[in-house]
Amino acid sequence: MFRFIKSSFARQFAGGFLLGALGMVALHAAQPEMPANPYAPSHQVR
Repeated sequence: MFRFIKSSFARQFAGGFLLGALGMVALHAAQPEMPANPYAPSHQVR
């Protein structure tokens, strides 16, 4: 187990997971919780 933790594969996997998690948090924080007008139509009605 210790050998696996020290392997480059485990480090790359953990690094990619950490970068992905930080990206998800950054994108989630950038998105507004609700639109300015919650009653605005979301599609065009003909």
